Amino acid sequence: MIRNYIITTLRTFRRNPGYMFLNILGLSLGIGCSLVVYSIVSYELSFDKHHENYNQIYRVTRSFQEPNKLYHATNVPHPFGSALREESPSVDEVAMAHYQYGGVVASWDGDKQLKKLSEEENMAFVTPSFFKIFTFPSLSGDLAKAVEETNSGVISDEWARKYFDVRGDDWESVIGEVISINARLSLTIRGVFKAPPKTSDFPFHLLMHYDNIGEVSDYYNEGKSWSSMSSATNCFVLVKDQAVKSNLLRTISEVWSQHHSEDEVSRTSFDLQPLSDIHFNADYGNYAGRAVDMDRLWALVAIAAFLIITACINFTNLATAQAVRRSKEIGIRKVMGSHKGQLVFQFYSEALLITLFAGFLALAVAEVFLIQLQDILGYRLSVDLGSHPNAILFLGGVVVLVSLMAGLYPSLVLSRMNPILAIKNNISGRHAGGLSVRRGLVVVQFVISQALIIGTLVVFLQIRYMENQPLGFTKEAIVTTYLSNPNPKDIEELRNKINSISGVADVTFGMGSPIDRNTASGDFSYPDGGVTESYSANYKVVDEHYVDFFDLELLAGRNIRPSDSLKRIVVNEQVLKFIGISSPQDAIGKSIKSGWGGEKEIVGVVKDFHVQSLHSDLEPVVLLYYPPGFFAIDIKLDASASSLAGMENTISEIDKAWLEVYPEAIFDYTFLEDDISAAYQSERNLSKLFTIFSGMAIFIGALGLFGLISFVANQRVKEIGVRKVLGASVAQIMFIFSKETTLLLAIAFAISSPVAFWLMNDWLQNFVYRMDFNLLILAAGFGLTLVIALISTGYRALRAASSNPVDSLRSE
Repeated sequence: MIRNYIITTLRTFRRNPGYMFLNILGLSLGIGCSLVVYSIVSYELSFDKHHENYNQIYRVTRSFQEPNKLYHATNVPHPFGSALREESPSVDEVAMAHYQYGGVVASWDGDKQLKKLSEEENMAFVTPSFFKIFTFPSLSGDLAKAVEETNSGVISDEWARKYFDVRGDDWESVIGEVISINARLSLTIRGVFKAPPKTSDFPFHLLMHYDNIGEVSDYYNEGKSWSSMSSATNCFVLVKDQAVKSNLLRTISEVWSQHHSEDEVSRTSFDLQPLSDIHFNADYGNYAGRAVDMDRLWALVAIAAFLIITACINFTNLATAQAVRRSKEIGIRKVMGSHKGQLVFQFYSEALLITLFAGFLALAVAEVFLIQLQDILGYRLSVDLGSHPNAILFLGGVVVLVSLMAGLYPSLVLSRMNPILAIKNNISGRHAGGLSVRRGLVVVQFVISQALIIGTLVVFLQIRYMENQPLGFTKEAIVTTYLSNPNPKDIEELRNKINSISGVADVTFGMGSPIDRNTASGDFSYPDGGVTESYSANYKVVDEHYVDFFDLELLAGRNIRPSDSLKRIVVNEQVLKFIGISSPQDAIGKSIKSGWGGEKEIVGVVKDFHVQSLHSDLEPVVLLYYPPGFFAIDIKLDASASSLAGMENTISEIDKAWLEVYPEAIFDYTFLEDDISAAYQSERNLSKLFTIFSGMAIFIGALGLFGLISFVANQRVKEIGVRKVLGASVAQIMFIFSKETTLLLAIAFAISSPVAFWLMNDWLQNFVYRMDFNLLILAAGFGLTLVIALISTGYRALRAASSNPVDSLRSE
């Protein structure tokens, strides 16, 4: 019997190839998109699970309240870990890690340099206990013992091959070799570990003795300072007994209170962040530099579910549209003795076979999508069923679920047809399941499609709004790079050499551009004015060229000078706002109390400018002169370097000057405009994802609408014939069908627009500076959907309107 059902199903496919093609196409797109989302979500949820102590590892975090802001941080002082270890012996392990943000890495064979490369990441200084908390499989040596001595480190197998050309598994050949960082720190390799997987928020390839931080950072202070902190310095604890957690938090607060003022202690609270949360919490970030918002993952899951639903609706509409054509077949089957259960099973068999075909095609669809999405995602995924048995279960489950969802309604409708009416081919919309039901299904499809289109428009317009918003400083034609050893004599020599190059307009040294990734924060107050509360400010180390270089508008006073040192500063308007001075001119000569170097005199006031992306509001900014902090150099190119050839020539000359002063370094640069644009890459990627998925939704929805129009055309074929005989034009008959489409889309718009407005308005709250969400955006979403829908149904409507009325009326 089953064999007979399969043969009958295949014959049905052969007789109706268009019907089969549309169904398989719609379902394969829906299932393919669900496979893409499954691959993305499962990849993101697998982060850090390779660590054996995954559920027992925590990071110490703190939150502290300033009068102008609530801050979340993971940074702790260097001696924090050892102090916590002494005060809390019940904790299994305590480890400190300090991330090294890039540098020039060189490998050596005696005095001979083997390789020299610029690395932007993948290095850290750790305490030996780090290897007792985290899982880094050793390929050679005891990793914990390897970093017990200063000037020692361990390297990953990938970097061992990269820097020492290791062949095969000869890891012992690396032991005892030397690798250097920024020509300041030389390390002896004492161990090799297996490189962490891509699903790791600890992407380390070189791990070094913790006390060697002082060799590359002037702020280490022998690891004894409780006031100097960096966002790169984190403390991790291993807690196997969960009862210890509450006591541990109390101990952390006690340790902190021993080394900080009572006021600071009262404003600071601590927490233990599980390892499972590190990958998904953007408030605290992670060493991989990529935190994924769980809400976005859930949004992807919802979109995938919606696409499958639209595909199932599409199947239902197309299947019931075929009811009239198959009415005689159904009537004959019933007359020959087929009962309802057999007919239901027959149509379920058809649905299952169609879904199976669609499932196989969905594998190819998903693979193509994942290839196209790799630039958006930042990684390459593949639908490899052989390596991922869970993916097989997921695909099988989706196929079964979709066949049940898609086949249920058509099988019930077709199996209960009246055999007499079916044989006479006298089946109406009521007998074929009801036109209103199909209209309702199409409305559901386009509610989803319109909501996605409106979301796409909002994200696109918000990105364009942010990119066009003035930041308060010049950003065009500026090249940024960093110094590893800011020696004042070398800096002046480099400045003179670069300024002499044709194509260079100006040079400035400091901590970085206004919106640079390198930031320093500190408190300030105004006791002389009665403002004793401490506010947080962004402290920018700059030279005397900085204000003019970035075209910051000086409102009062003068620019910064080398003689000002740390005693005289230039501030922005936000500082005056917090200390209660209304006029920039009135602020000149006033002194503020600073958490960075004590009392400081205000000698200049500049107009507010942004120091972060437009996700955040304006901040108080303090500009001060401090040559040891000149880690960044910004170079402005002039008009002669505007062409590509001119720019390449100028940068080549800068590279030569750079190597003359810093022969051990590598001139590795970026353009400031690209750095600013990168701050909105997450939103740009979201826009691309919305575009892709909304495109899929509207395409699948168009197939469903095509099925509905086909059904309507089949039901009204005689009506159309009569209208044409009575003189109706093709345009008038086309209007009948377009009116049907427009009405359904209008109903869908009435439902989708408030939902989309609520969701996207909530998303816009993540931005301090945001576009105006107005009715034009909603109208544009409706208009775009209407145009696509009318185009998709135009062919079927035109064919019905152009048919010969004699063919439809001859039976009368």
